[in-house]
Amino acid sequence: MRLKGLIFLQVLFCATVFAQEEEQASYLKSHFELDGYVKFMQTFSGDLDGNIYDQSLWHNRINTKYTINNNHDISLEFRNRIMYGEAVKLNTSLGSVLGLDNGIMDLSFVAGENDKFLYSGIIDRFYYKGVSGNWEWSIGRQRINWGINTFFNANDLFNAFNLTDFDYEERPGSDAMRIQKYFKNGSDLELAGAIYSDTSIVAALKYGWNFKNYDFQVLAGKYYEDYVIGGGWAGSIKNWGFKGEFSYFIPDSKENKQAASLSVSGEYILKNGKFLSVGALYSANGLRGGSDVTTSLLSFQTSAKNLMPTQWTGMVTIGGQLKELSNFAIVLLYMPEVKMGMVMPSITYSMAQNWDISLYMINIAGVIDGDAIAFANGFFRMKYSF
Repeated sequence: MRLKGLIFLQVLFCATVFAQEEEQASYLKSHFELDGYVKFMQTFSGDLDGNIYDQSLWHNRINTKYTINNNHDISLEFRNRIMYGEAVKLNTSLGSVLGLDNGIMDLSFVAGENDKFLYSGIIDRFYYKGVSGNWEWSIGRQRINWGINTFFNANDLFNAFNLTDFDYEERPGSDAMRIQKYFKNGSDLELAGAIYSDTSIVAALKYGWNFKNYDFQVLAGKYYEDYVIGGGWAGSIKNWGFKGEFSYFIPDSKENKQAASLSVSGEYILKNGKFLSVGALYSANGLRGGSDVTTSLLSFQTSAKNLMPTQWTGMVTIGGQLKELSNFAIVLLYMPEVKMGMVMPSITYSMAQNWDISLYMINIAGVIDGDAIAFANGFFRMKYSF
């Protein structure tokens, strides 16, 4: 009897352990999400003098999300980059730029830096999100995207992005608090505020609504040392999509000038899954000339107040599907006041379910002080997603 009792207890113990493990596995599967990617990108840069520089990049991203219940979750996302090559050696400020974190929490770092090698990491998402009925709120490092246009977003007060930084699909985040209210008629009200490492503040209220198949929004708030008002729209004119947005910045000091950003675009769907887009940007604070325009195009620090380094920019984009597993895009930019142009062609091919290879180019050409200048940048990228 004692032996049978011991066997029964062992079986009961094993069954209990297996049940607990299955319960834990089921809990993790239903409450925890993990995904990301690993990229390798080889870059070659050259100029009219025949100089060619190389740079290699390993780029890893990990996204995690913990769902407490249907109304509450926490997200944590970070990226790691290893860079090496001649271009790293020549760009002596690269380490300080990558190590810069404007948030109230310094969540970026650079390690292992030497003449031709650099490792950097950053947590660019770390926030809590809650939902209750028609209310939604979040706090922490997050992306707040108020932009409407595909490229130039004058309403993107918190997280404006540089269009030449194509390898950063997620785009930057801010240490912010956000509250949203959705109404039964389809309109919504949103209040957001962010604070940065230098104690500067961006805070604004945005209201959006729909009228006769057009989506509209208006906003007002404080943008660093300026007050800002703005708005935007998205709709269509016949077969063309029609979008636009503007922001007007009023300084709180008489020493600074008022400024404006305005962008408009039209998009047309062509046959065989291709599209055409045309657009224009006016940025009051943009450069009207000077030899620093060229270098600014790739190192420019984008903001809603300064979306491009030049005052006027025109854009034409064509892209879409080439074949079943490949896509392409060609972006043309022209800055008439400084006689500069930029061409950014790209093509992506899906080798397998989680494997992609891509080719990108960023070519800049123009005339400065009567001299022709040209820079070419080529990028080959492999990406594995998990």
